[in-house]
Amino acid sequence: MSQMLQLDALVMAMACLSTTQTDLGGGLMVPPSLENASSSSCPVSALSGLTTRMQSLTRDIASVKEQIGSLQEQLADLRRTGGPPVGALAASPHALGSRLPLHLDSLDLEPQLLAAGGAPSTPANCLKQQHGVVRIRPRANVEPFFVFCHQKVRGGGWTMVVNRYDGSEDFNRKWADYQIGFGPLTTEFFIGLDKLHQITSSDNYELLVQLQNRKQDLRYALYDHFSIGSESEQYRLNVLGKYQGEAADALRQHTGKKFSTQDRDNDESEQNCAALQSGAFWYGSSCNLSNPFGLYQRLLERDVDGFKGILWRGFLDGPKGSLKIVRMLVRPRAAS
Repeated sequence: MSQMLQLDALVMAMACLSTTQTDLGGGLMVPPSLENASSSSCPVSALSGLTTRMQSLTRDIASVKEQIGSLQEQLADLRRTGGPPVGALAASPHALGSRLPLHLDSLDLEPQLLAAGGAPSTPANCLKQQHGVVRIRPRANVEPFFVFCHQKVRGGGWTMVVNRYDGSEDFNRKWADYQIGFGPLTTEFFIGLDKLHQITSSDNYELLVQLQNRKQDLRYALYDHFSIGSESEQYRLNVLGKYQGEAADALRQHTGKKFSTQDRDNDESEQNCAALQSGAFWYGSSCNLSNPFGLYQRLLERDVDGFKGILWRGFLDGPKGSLKIVRMLVRPRAAS
């Protein structure tokens, strides 16, 4: 049987298994275990002879998903620094080093539903997709890319844009990093301004911001419309709709502002707000507002002064302190 036919058969078998997933924390999900499958819910013909292979694939897929973010980051770094082309990397899987335990061609085992014509069906967004890493194509004329789909809050269908919860990823970065994104999709990361523009300009999107302080007080801010501009517009925060929530309408004063980093000062202040506050954001004329991409500060006794922490105006104002969790997610408005 050819590899494509094997994959097709495996996808059919997976479709009739339990869809329950296990949460390992930090947004990391693993595929369902075969041990939880119900033989009464799936025909024997669909599962016979595939159990051993499916168990192996389940382990492989979980491992690959954990590495997709790292692989994306390495490829982006290679492109930015003038490294070898992607084709050369594909020809030499070990060129990426030991961080990826599987051969590069193992990525072909990532299950995707097949369209009627046999070609892979790439969704435009996270609606009706699995919880975890999914490849999407917001527009027909752009290359598909991987995102983290969150299906466990407010009805699901969300694309994770920012995830900060333990300080493992440095957000005090330059323009090039913020443009392409950084961090593994299964841990702390920023999706990248280019991808965020492609997503939010492809449809009418809403924005959900989840925030938690050190006292475990969890709050949210929901905007019913959100969109940023292109690179030529310096990724300007073009659209911010009606607010609802309990974390305060802290983004309102950033509307219409261009994105700034330490090496690309686009703010309206006489100072370089990104450099001053050790972060990056849509800063305006005042630097002392929200700073969700600021320094992650784990210990109270080591707090840095000067509005450098992870701040949300109206919830944690500064000048000292830092929020513990910040997540930003977007979803097509039709799903709400």
